[in-house]
Amino acid sequence: MPNDSPSAALSSIPRLDKFSGSVAILVSSCDAFFDAWKPFVRLFEKFWSECPLPIFLLTNRLTISSARLQTIQVGEDHGWSNNLLAALPRLSQSHVLYFQEDYFLTAPVTLAQLARDFSFAIESDSDSLCFRARPKPDPDFKRLNERFGVVPLDSDGRTRCQVTLWKRSALQAILRPNESAWDFEACGSARTGAMQILSYERRENTPVPYLMSAISRGLWTGEALALCRENEIAIEPFFRPEFSPRPWQQRMRRAIGRRRLARALRAQMPNPIEL
Repeated sequence: MPNDSPSAALSSIPRLDKFSGSVAILVSSCDAFFDAWKPFVRLFEKFWSECPLPIFLLTNRLTISSARLQTIQVGEDHGWSNNLLAALPRLSQSHVLYFQEDYFLTAPVTLAQLARDFSFAIESDSDSLCFRARPKPDPDFKRLNERFGVVPLDSDGRTRCQVTLWKRSALQAILRPNESAWDFEACGSARTGAMQILSYERRENTPVPYLMSAISRGLWTGEALALCRENEIAIEPFFRPEFSPRPWQQRMRRAIGRRRLARALRAQMPNPIEL
């Protein structure tokens, strides 16, 4: 007879530690954004302290000291896609949960829901599952359950640089050298015709709530600075100015930020960053 007891039902729910050997968190970054690493880690520790998955931070030449993160150093920065193409073969896991260094967690991760989603995506051999819905679902979006569904083949939103569970081989197959993240989002969807691409349908029920993005056009957003203040997190070193909606101020502040970044990198290079 089938066992329908509550304990049997609970035992059938997958746990995240089941995926510790098959899923790695990859935080895409480069040394020019090292000021975001500490707040990223502090908020990650606050809202996902029990994460059982290995976490890898993509860097160029800077080093870190961390009990939680490992680095994948790729040397000279050759751009977003080239850095990823260099990093992905160095992972042994079959899947990666893609983050960026300025995707700051804003609330606790829903562990049981995330484990169920991992289990569905991997067991169904899906190529990706994006945990951030688009503002509006595509007209032919095919619901698979109350949370997510299949992104239609003709959608331009099949490759999105949001928090996404990717089959590592699928991501490697559709990356192209010398692309920015914006190029990938604009052109990558056309390369996924043979892939099953999944996405959440709505934003309010994601298991991974995060701020997207803490840095806009090279400048700190007001939301990110407020989030750090609220959680008593200091941004050190603080060389990056705050975002302004005025284009002329953006240009001026980015120029200031670039000069300060060069000095900050020179000062930091000999020393590991405590994370």
